[in-house]
Amino acid sequence: MAWRIYAASATGTSHVGKGIPCQDAFAFHADGEHLVAVVCDGAGSASRSDEGSRLVADTVTRVLSERLRSGAAGLDDEDAFEASASEAIQIARAALIEIADAAKVSLSSYAATLVGFAGDGQRGWFFHIGDGIGVAEAVSAGEASADQPSVVSAPENGEYSNETYFVTGDAWRQHLRVLAVTAPTARLALMSDGAMPFAMDKGNTGLFKPFIEPVARYLASVGEDDGSRALLGTLDDPRTHGITSDDKTLLIALRG
Repeated sequence: MAWRIYAASATGTSHVGKGIPCQDAFAFHADGEHLVAVVCDGAGSASRSDEGSRLVADTVTRVLSERLRSGAAGLDDEDAFEASASEAIQIARAALIEIADAAKVSLSSYAATLVGFAGDGQRGWFFHIGDGIGVAEAVSAGEASADQPSVVSAPENGEYSNETYFVTGDAWRQHLRVLAVTAPTARLALMSDGAMPFAMDKGNTGLFKPFIEPVARYLASVGEDDGSRALLGTLDDPRTHGITSDDKTLLIALRG
């Protein structure tokens, strides 16, 4: 069964008022049952984090897609997959270092978090540095049970709730986390922390049903382009901005 992917990023009102571009980015590649998807969130205090988010999302998606297609991603083994994810991130970091050197700025100017998924529909892995969140549901909407809980890759913050870790940080390897998704995934969501207040339930144990169910039903009825435009409209709605003024990115992948 093929994947259908719907994704959008909306600039937060706190950035619009200051003339700051959206610092979130997403990228994905689907090939039959294979899917790699990434969401990055640039640090608000980093001057070029929008560029960092875009480069990391694009590069990590490309490298892991190539490894998945060749069978070298290591989906059956945690150490092998973590090595693949690390390699993809290292390639993205090397590209950022080259750009930073040419611009004569620090690597931290491109600071961004990362949350992603790589899998083949039957199994897969979340890979994660920093905040943002990933959710995989093994069954279709309305069929969930206590025996089939969501798999949630949770955010990692620092000592304070507004602190986190970045791909550009010296300790990125220590903060790279991988989490197995061992059941076939019917619905996948990746999001930056700006979308979490309305898309996740209390305690971040799963997607907030009053939000996700009508959204997913609509997305399942339309094509990817129309669905992504509708998703952007939801993220860029005044009611959503009233919940949080941060940039908001949400990627939803449906299978079957």
